[in-house]
Amino acid sequence: MDYWISVGVLVLVLLGTSISLFYCAVTGISPVPSSRQALTAMLEVLPEGTVGTIYELGAGWGSLAFPLALEFPQCQVLAYELSPFPWLFMLIRERFCVRPNLKIRRGNIHNLPLDGAVAVFMYLHSECVEKLKSRLETELSPGTLVISNTFEVSDWVPQKIHQLDDTMCPQVLVYRTPLHHSEAARRS
Repeated sequence: MDYWISVGVLVLVLLGTSISLFYCAVTGISPVPSSRQALTAMLEVLPEGTVGTIYELGAGWGSLAFPLALEFPQCQVLAYELSPFPWLFMLIRERFCVRPNLKIRRGNIHNLPLDGAVAVFMYLHSECVEKLKSRLETELSPGTLVISNTFEVSDWVPQKIHQLDDTMCPQVLVYRTPLHHSEAARRS
C-alpha cells in the first residue's frame, strides 16, 4: 500500500513539474511574485478614489490582485493568468480571502479585450511587453495608467520611475498610454 502511495505522489510531482515547465516555455518566464517593495510602489500609483476596471496581466499567484481589490473596492479587478498552478492557487486563495470585486480568469493576455480599463498592471518580461504594446496603444483610451514592474515599454516615456532597492524588482515604471496614431495625426 505504501509503495503505491509513493508511486502516486511521484507521478503527481512529475506531472506537476512537467506542466509547470511547459507553461514556462509557453509564456517565456516562470510566475515570480512581485517583491513587497514593488507591491507597495504599485499600490501607491493609483489615485485615491479611482473608479473603473483595473487589469492585472500575468497575475501569477495573486500577490498584487488581492491587495488591489482590497485597496480599491469601488473598482473591478480583473486578474489574468495563463499558467494553471498559479491560477488554481488564486482560485483557492479567493475562497479564503473573498474579494467581491476581484475576477480571476485563466487566459492568454494576448487574446483578451482591454476595453474600459482605468489602469493596467503588469509584471511581464520584455518580449511579452513588446508584443502587447500595440494593443495597449490601440485598445486603451489615451492617458490610461499602465504600471509595469521591472520591464520598460519601448518608445514610451514613463511619467514616473520608482527606483527600488531590490534585485528582483529594481523599478516600477508608471506610464500613461499615448494618443492613438490617428488621433495624434488629426491634432497636428
